[in-house]
Parts: sequence; C-alpha cells; structure tokens
Amino acid sequence: MGFLINFVIIALFIFPFIALIHESGHAFFIKLFGGEISEFAIGNGEVLWKKKFFVIKKAYFVGGRVVAKNMEEFSKTQKALFFLGGVIFNFLSAFVLDLFMGYEFGVFRNYLDSFIFVSYFNVVINLVPLTTIIGTSDGKKLVELYKTK
Repeated sequence: MGFLINFVIIALFIFPFIALIHESGHAFFIKLFGGEISEFAIGNGEVLWKKKFFVIKKAYFVGGRVVAKNMEEFSKTQKALFFLGGVIFNFLSAFVLDLFMGYEFGVFRNYLDSFIFVSYFNVVINLVPLTTIIGTSDGKKLVELYKTK
C-alpha cells in the first residue's frame, strides 16, 4: 500500500512541479532573448484553468509546453538554448538539491529524494531524440534544428 500512496503523491505533485521547473527553463530563454510567450502550459489535454498565457490542463501531471510568439526571429544558437532550457533547469534544480541533501542514487528516504531522481530522469528522457503521444522531445527538436540548413 505504501508504494501506491507514494506513486500517487509523486504523480500528482512531484511530476507537475518538475514540469513547472522544466517549462520555466524554456520561458527563461525566451525572455532572455527578448521573445514573448504566447503559452506556458502545464499538462496536456483540455484546459482546466487559464490566466493570461499560463494554462493548467486536465492531465496536469503529464508534461507541458512553452510557446514563443516570435521563435522565427531567434538564431539557431538561441533556439538550441531554448530547447535545452528545460533540461538545464531540471538538472540545476536536482544538482543543487543533491548537493545539500546528500542524495544517494536509488535510496529514497523522502519525497525530496524522489524529486531529485525524477528530475535527473527527466533530463535524460528529454535529451533522447524521440516522438511520443504527448509530443516531440527537446532532444529531437535539437537534432532537427541542426539537420536543417
């Protein structure tokens, strides 16, 4: 029973928080390069709640996305940093917590350990160039960016 409760807590609270950090990384680079955000969404599916450009979707525990209004104006390097922004923010958040918490791989003492593990896992998964039912990974977008001339 403990596993099920932990899984539900991780799925309903930790996954969305990791997605929020990830999407904040993308948004950071949009703003850094003078871009404008048209959508900052947590989750997938139908809209559950919306305030200006910030959206929470019904499947709020499954990913998210950030859309720039003027992405075509970005250079190739700026686009690459935008695609890597989520991974960078996930890695940095996990690494900083890892330093302070003394995280041990595979040892889950509390939900912070789960957050660190899932954040590192999210970094790896997002760098793998693949397309899933919820969209294209940042890694695949990066590969496609450098395939085009």
